[in-house]
Amino acid sequence: MEDIKSTLYAVLGKRKLGQPKYTFSQGSKGRQRFLCQVMVDGISYVGFGNSTSKKDAQSNAARDFGQFLVREGLVTAQELPQLQVQPSDLEATNPQYQVDVKEGTSASLPHHVDFTNDDMLTGKPDFQRPKTFHDQYIEQKAEEISQSESVDMTSEIHGGWTMDNCKQALNEYCQKNRFLPREYKTSRDGTNNSSTFVAENELFLPRLNRTIYGRGQGSTKKIAETTCALSIVRQLFHIGAIPSSSDKLSPTKNRKADNLAEIKVHVDPGLVTRIEKYLGDVGVEPVIDGLEQTTPDAPKSLLVDKKLDEFPPSEDNYSNASIMWAPPCQNWNPWKASNIDNQPIAFWSMDRISDDLMMREKAKQVPQQLVQTRQRLPVFNHREQIIRAVNEHPVVLIKGSTGCGKSTQICQYLLESHLLDKRGANFNCYVTQPRRISAITLAERVANERCEQLGESIGYSVRFEGITPRQYGAIMFVTVGVLMRKMEMGLRGISHVIVDEIHERDINTDFLLIVVRDMLRANPKLRVLLMSATIDTSLFTNYFGRCPIIEIEQRVHPVRGFFLEDVISMLKYMPQVPEPDKKKKKKRSGKPEPSTSNADVDEECDEMSMNVTDNLLVCNDDYPPETKQALGRITEREIPIELIEQLLSDIDQNGKPGSVLIFLPGWQMISLLWNRLMLHRIFSNSRRFVILPLHSQLSAREQHRVFEPVGIEQRKIILSTNIAETSVTIDDVVYVIDSCRVREKMYSSRNNMVHFANVWASRTNLIQRRGRAGRVQEGFCFHLVTRARFDALEDHRTAEMLRTPLHEITLTIKLLHLGSVGEFLEKAVQPPPIDAVVEAEVLLREMNALDKDLELTDLGRILARLPIEPKLGKMVLLGAAMGVGNLMLTSAAATSFNTPFVPKERMHTKLAHSHRSFSGNRPSDHIGLVNVNQQFSEQFDIDVSSAEDLCRRFSLSYPLLCMTREAKRQLYDVLVNHSGFPESVFTSYSIDVRGPDSNLDVFLSMLVAAYYPNVCYLRDRRRVYTLEQAVALLSNMSVCVPFNRGEQANFASPLFMFSEKVKQTSENCEIPRQSFVDEFAALSLQFQLRTNCISCKQVSMISPLQLLLFGSRRVEAIGADKVRLDNMIPLNLSAKMAAKIVALRPCIEALVVRSCMHPEQLSDQPKQDKILTALIRELSSDRAWIPSGEEGLEPVEQSSSSKANAHQFNVNEQRSYATPLNQTLNLSSSAPVPLRSLKRPYGSPPSIVDVYGNQPSPLTQPNSLAQEAVAAATGLASSADFGGRRTPYTANSPSGGDYSSMAGYGCDYGPGSYYGNPQNQQNQLPQGLQQFNGMNGRGMRGFGGRGRGHGGGGGGGRRHGGFRRRRGN
Repeated sequence: MEDIKSTLYAVLGKRKLGQPKYTFSQGSKGRQRFLCQVMVDGISYVGFGNSTSKKDAQSNAARDFGQFLVREGLVTAQELPQLQVQPSDLEATNPQYQVDVKEGTSASLPHHVDFTNDDMLTGKPDFQRPKTFHDQYIEQKAEEISQSESVDMTSEIHGGWTMDNCKQALNEYCQKNRFLPREYKTSRDGTNNSSTFVAENELFLPRLNRTIYGRGQGSTKKIAETTCALSIVRQLFHIGAIPSSSDKLSPTKNRKADNLAEIKVHVDPGLVTRIEKYLGDVGVEPVIDGLEQTTPDAPKSLLVDKKLDEFPPSEDNYSNASIMWAPPCQNWNPWKASNIDNQPIAFWSMDRISDDLMMREKAKQVPQQLVQTRQRLPVFNHREQIIRAVNEHPVVLIKGSTGCGKSTQICQYLLESHLLDKRGANFNCYVTQPRRISAITLAERVANERCEQLGESIGYSVRFEGITPRQYGAIMFVTVGVLMRKMEMGLRGISHVIVDEIHERDINTDFLLIVVRDMLRANPKLRVLLMSATIDTSLFTNYFGRCPIIEIEQRVHPVRGFFLEDVISMLKYMPQVPEPDKKKKKKRSGKPEPSTSNADVDEECDEMSMNVTDNLLVCNDDYPPETKQALGRITEREIPIELIEQLLSDIDQNGKPGSVLIFLPGWQMISLLWNRLMLHRIFSNSRRFVILPLHSQLSAREQHRVFEPVGIEQRKIILSTNIAETSVTIDDVVYVIDSCRVREKMYSSRNNMVHFANVWASRTNLIQRRGRAGRVQEGFCFHLVTRARFDALEDHRTAEMLRTPLHEITLTIKLLHLGSVGEFLEKAVQPPPIDAVVEAEVLLREMNALDKDLELTDLGRILARLPIEPKLGKMVLLGAAMGVGNLMLTSAAATSFNTPFVPKERMHTKLAHSHRSFSGNRPSDHIGLVNVNQQFSEQFDIDVSSAEDLCRRFSLSYPLLCMTREAKRQLYDVLVNHSGFPESVFTSYSIDVRGPDSNLDVFLSMLVAAYYPNVCYLRDRRRVYTLEQAVALLSNMSVCVPFNRGEQANFASPLFMFSEKVKQTSENCEIPRQSFVDEFAALSLQFQLRTNCISCKQVSMISPLQLLLFGSRRVEAIGADKVRLDNMIPLNLSAKMAAKIVALRPCIEALVVRSCMHPEQLSDQPKQDKILTALIRELSSDRAWIPSGEEGLEPVEQSSSSKANAHQFNVNEQRSYATPLNQTLNLSSSAPVPLRSLKRPYGSPPSIVDVYGNQPSPLTQPNSLAQEAVAAATGLASSADFGGRRTPYTANSPSGGDYSSMAGYGCDYGPGSYYGNPQNQQNQLPQGLQQFNGMNGRGMRGFGGRGRGHGGGGGGGRRHGGFRRRRGN
């Protein structure tokens, strides 16, 4: 019999369909496989084979393509008799599998299989996609920006339209076209003193039949509306409705960096000579003519516009109509995207597999109690309706209330119906979840209900871990990001896709919905279910067209809801009269306030008093006057921690047994409350209470502790972010306390600013949180907002796609061959603004990640698979070429998580001495972070106990360091096993943080390139000027900031690089000082907080040569011996020397190109590359730019009031930079206040022991802080772990309750509502829980206003399911 290849060729010719074209590529290193694709011109399907033999891969690809032709009716099954796989068809089949397997016996289906997919290199068909107008436009803009030397590139990308001229342009455009002006829809996220305003507007263009949507944000109403207008104007420019701005780009108002001291730079003439010789050998000519005639007013650029090596034109210039899809078929493992080949099941027919699966299903012994539990769930009443709707329609929407059981039951109904109908082989289902914890726990719960182990019919896949189920008749729970990665090879072998919690509207989910809709149009046999408890049905029915909607309203157990006025009334809570606002006092007195923020913030300060304060701390007349009085004393700027403590005490005294789940906006608030409860006289008793945190960046093991049952006499208190909001069911939760806030990360490319804000959650979020209670009995939810505030909240959160950068999603679109980015994203449920798409493509084009055809280069293909920021990923590759690949991998992995340094003091404001010691003599947070991870890995390689001991001695987070280690392994796997980089370039080696180390010097150079333009110039102790010439502060948690307030640090260079610039408000800004009011205040400190500050996080000192070579976009000669960087930083350096150094940039870029195209050569570099590497190492050294003993700054005459010369930058002092041990004991000049000075607002003052149990405050023992400091400096073991004493917990097996069915809620809002036991209705005010006014601790202010919630603290999964994107899956 002919083989399938010959038959396919003959059939295609007979039918005149064309000729098959095969392309081959090799799979991942270490798991040798061959990948084959077959295409036919005019047919939009790609047949695929993935086998251990090249011949088998080709046969399997032909067979896959043939099965497609039969499905589509293009040929008949009789014309291709070889579609059924036989053992003799496969060359590489293991002989032991060629024996006949008797009918009725089952093949060995592995339970636990390696879940890591083989490398899926996409084939290269030989036809091209024609360029669209959008492609040509982006290419033109990329060419324009490549000539730009501006630090702020965004205005030049967008036609010169800026914040200064956009509103006038928009008004003129509307007047010219006779459009009626539309009012901005402005809302406020946050509170009166920490607001983020969000402005929205839209403009309909009748001529284009198109609506332009704009959205802007700012700390004032004016700035938000201006940013919104800027977005609309820029979009009008990009669609050709308005021309570019005729205004010449003027410097920013209120520039403050015009008097910076010159930095003296000395370069060894011998080194310059070697650079000159190298440039001559590679053919690069530096700009050295006419430099003597330059002046500050007539500068000359020193940048060289030359490319030595370029990526070849991409052969992937084609776009599929959609992701490739095929139903389950013979000899295919959908979870690993490969042919099965060498297992008996590879040769079974689909009918035989279905029969075997049915026999297994019927042979199960399921306890009747478990069956009854599942049948009691409300969703069971809709079982047949759901199965019928799914069989008849491609898309089904299911709106099921929390607690109905939809997340665990519906996928089982579909699986069971297929198995029992002898169609089990035709069923494979992906179920997506927004977070990794929900994917894992749901998989465990479903497997338990099916009386199976994970790996049989149920599996899961999240970042860093997973368990693969059997090849047929299986369900795989995944995060959305993981599914996006798997889509690179299509969804072959998948019959159903269930997208759960679609109301989340994160960027990955919106991307998935576009892909799914396109796939359904091309493959109507695919089945898709969209599920949520709070779905906007009209939005999604309009998007997907007519589709059935199934609503499930019933609940198992009711949940009684209470608002803030109800809680106050029940507890008879009366806070102390608040103190007058000190800021308003100062304004009335006429005394000016010191300003530490940039020009924008200065403008905002005056307008803050003009904010429309919607006072919603009100209640109706049904409540007693005392409740109204208490509401009048509360501010929405704070989360009422003392009220939470009192509510917990009341639950303990009067409530039923059951766990308490408390929703808080972020890790800082979790830590604060955790510490307070651990010092409480009641809740610190570990025999009665188990207090557990739940956060996205905890390890899976730490997260899983919240599901473990506790003892009969214990009550579990869980402090969680919004990670527990959806699809996470903790069976024993009876009480939910909801702060109604969420921590959200916002980014503005206009000023390179990251802004963290604690904002109001939406009503959808609050309903989801309420549904976490009432799993096994009646539940109770306490929303710490008034009913008026609840009614004022927005219904749904804003889609993440509308407010985040699109660089990463752009890479994914290109990796999946989905065509033009702009055209693809136009199909989103709510398309992002055009200017955001343009910025993303131009940035990637400038990075060489996209070629001139806007297709992925070799570099872009690698970056698309790396789960880190593209710029950081590129520097990892360059670091590998420079010999510091291991350090770059460690840094990239470490910056993906929170800091591993656990504060020794409960209320820390500075980095502890023990943590500073990891930086050694280097003023660099990045080096300290790399060093601590390297030391941890070394100890972990010895044994786990050694690593744990290191964490105890230096107060480090063991879970975070473990996750960083695993993340680094993932990066290593992508680069070595999937991209061909040699293992030798990532070999681990020791570093010296106290002496010269060229590897660390080069490492800092790589970070300059990765984080530019995050560079600043230090003016005094903490104040810096960023490249935007805005004022900012170095983070207090940086090693570069002295520990003691009066201490002065000396640095060799005033230049610093930082990871991110964060606009911080009062709840999270750096705290300049603390005041010990009295002994009791040691437990709840009162800080003097700034209302606005710009903070630079993760700081490292860099040299001028590092910035010159790897950073500055603008390098100008302003004299024969004067050079200016970024129109701001003056260097006293020969212009000719600077020109020769900066001429190395094309050589460095060429090195990246060669490394990506031929990574195997890095193990033995060519001679020229070795010379370049040696030159860069010398230029990166701190000894390359200044001779020993010279000062790095030229003196500048300034007034006595100026602080520009507050620091001296001296190289000798820098090389010995370290905090002396004798300063360790000087931690605070505040003496403890005698206990007799305590004043309590209620009753007589009890002692500290009475209030918080037999646990004296550290300040009652004057030597305790000193002893702790000595222990920190000498590396002795610390009692601090996780911010304080660790809580014991009971490590028992899960209780086996229902993890998915969410109890609903019934509201009883009357002031007499009570949740406790019926026989105990008296509300007793717990003693010793009231707090002093103002003693709210760090992180308790700055909440309020109307807002949209997003999973910042909880870590909603953004970015390909990978770890870096700070939103965990």
